[in-house]
Amino acid sequence: MNIDLTNTTASDINKALIQGRRSIGSPAVGMVLTLVIVTDEENAYDSLKAASEASREHPSRTLVVVKRVSRSPRDRTTSRLDAEVRVGADAGTGETVVLRLYGEVVSHAQSVVLPLLLPDAPVVVWWPVNAPLDPAKDPLGALAQRRVTDTYASEAPVEELEARAEAYTPGDTDLSWTRITPWRSMLAA
Repeated sequence: MNIDLTNTTASDINKALIQGRRSIGSPAVGMVLTLVIVTDEENAYDSLKAASEASREHPSRTLVVVKRVSRSPRDRTTSRLDAEVRVGADAGTGETVVLRLYGEVVSHAQSVVLPLLLPDAPVVVWWPVNAPLDPAKDPLGALAQRRVTDTYASEAPVEELEARAEAYTPGDTDLSWTRITPWRSMLAA
């Protein structure tokens, strides 16, 4: 079930999640974590697909934060939050909320995400592209117990990993990786 909300609030999104669960006959939550994906529109589909596959093993609430770039100065001053709530078969075995942020609200994504986090469930933030060099100091990263960055799309993945290593402090739970390639698989074998 998909519920589209235009110019909405976190409260309305929570209500839509409850409505969606009730309509498919599943009022219990039972999620093992909240996965927050911070991406752009271009990479949102692939990120959602990966999260949906992962939710088959680990039911989770997936919050996809898509920061939309405003083209005109007038659009930059107009704040808006659009959401697409997916429950049931459209969301793997969990729940998915695609949050599209416009204008000033882009700079305050954590205030939109915070009320949507599951209570008593760990939070994981994943940046498939354009991750901050110090994810723990990012406002969204500060909400998480685990932070995951992906250097696959980076122009210079080795330099990006080195920069993250410099920002790392003992006790951090940040993970950075590059993808497994057939060449690496052959070397490991």
